[in-house]
Amino acid sequence: MDDVREKRKILGWSRAELAVRAHVDPRTLQLLELGESEDTEARERVLAVLDAALADRLDA
Repeated sequence: MDDVREKRKILGWSRAELAVRAHVDPRTLQLLELGESEDTEARERVLAVLDAALADRLDA
């Protein structure tokens, strides 16, 4: 979905980098960004990684 892609881009991460950090398959991440995946577990994991990284960035 757009929020995943937008947050990833704010951090300057590639899809591959986020996939590794969130322990999800790159294809799953691509489908999440396109809104074509219903894998809620992967989505929650990806958003948790993104939100933590953004929070760390704000604290710095």
